Amino acid sequence: MNKTSKNHFIAIIIAVFTMGIASGGALAETLDILLPGSGDFTTSIDNQYWPLQVGTFAYMAETEDGCEFNKLTITGGTEIVDGYTTLVVRDQEWEGEDCEDVTAATLAEDTHDFYAMDSDSNVWYFGEDTWSIDEDTGLCTDEGAWLAGSEGAEAGIVMLGSPSSGDRYKQEYWEDEAEDWGAVLRLNAKVSIDYLDSEFEDCLMTREWTPLEPGEIEHKFYCPEDGNPGPGLMFIEELKGKTVYVEYIGADFGAPAPGEGDPSFPSLALDCTMP
Repeated sequence: MNKTSKNHFIAIIIAVFTMGIASGGALAETLDILLPGSGDFTTSIDNQYWPLQVGTFAYMAETEDGCEFNKLTITGGTEIVDGYTTLVVRDQEWEGEDCEDVTAATLAEDTHDFYAMDSDSNVWYFGEDTWSIDEDTGLCTDEGAWLAGSEGAEAGIVMLGSPSSGDRYKQEYWEDEAEDWGAVLRLNAKVSIDYLDSEFEDCLMTREWTPLEPGEIEHKFYCPEDGNPGPGLMFIEELKGKTVYVEYIGADFGAPAPGEGDPSFPSLALDCTMP
């Protein structure tokens, strides 16, 4: 998670209407949805708010140090996690000072996330295999990696199939390591995005947090309308009063990022020493 520093290149003009929210407020229900049997799952994920279709999806965010670039790569590949067949989504993150030049950015994190959807269209998150650069040592670290069914970790729901305002749900659970929660704030948020020159209505707005990082809150927006090219069209992170704008910018960055075409995992392009 990153704090905000305006960067004129991005020139994002985002207007979010009819919000009328506070970071707290009464929540209608804490959902306790039991993990279904493996036969009730599919890796063809077409949840209206979180569709994980084959393709690539690039995002750019403002940070206090410059820019953060993310790219999701979905090939349709699968992996068995805790006895469940899951869809593998590769999420790579680059960090750079110049938002105009992704080729000068540094690959900072390379992750495989594992998802599957149940018969009620709930999208479950089964964990992540991740490598990143330790800022203090410069060495590669797999801190944050976890898999459902290992060391007491449990899958959680990253997106509800039929969300209702006030629903509260567990997104992942590994005691003292990964304890993310989500809550539905509204289903009719409106979002306009300068890059796409588009306005979206009936967007799902969520509040996401973890008790492991008190005070850090994300407000995210998911828009299921025609023209939404990929998962999580746009979201805004609100962190301790700061706001980070994150926006979909297309299927790629317009130029190859370092290590972007490297099929290996963990990526050999990570500028750190593997343990």
